[in-house]
Amino acid sequence: MAKFESGVLHIPEELREILGPDTKMIVGTAAVICFSAATDYSEILRSIEMIQEDVQLRMAKEKAAASKQRKK
Repeated sequence: MAKFESGVLHIPEELREILGPDTKMIVGTAAVICFSAATDYSEILRSIEMIQEDVQLRMAKEKAAASKQRKK
């Protein structure tokens, strides 16, 4: 997991190996997208769609678990 320390973003070596030496970032208000500069934007969009589906599934599971807790 990446972490900030003294204003510097520390990225695990495994992630740096995947991204390569030339990394681009797109920063949003709640998330950051990091990708190799050599990656096509169409691949990035497909990956974002997969991540979005995963986040939606996690939200649904959390909502179901919270609903189950309220019923107890």
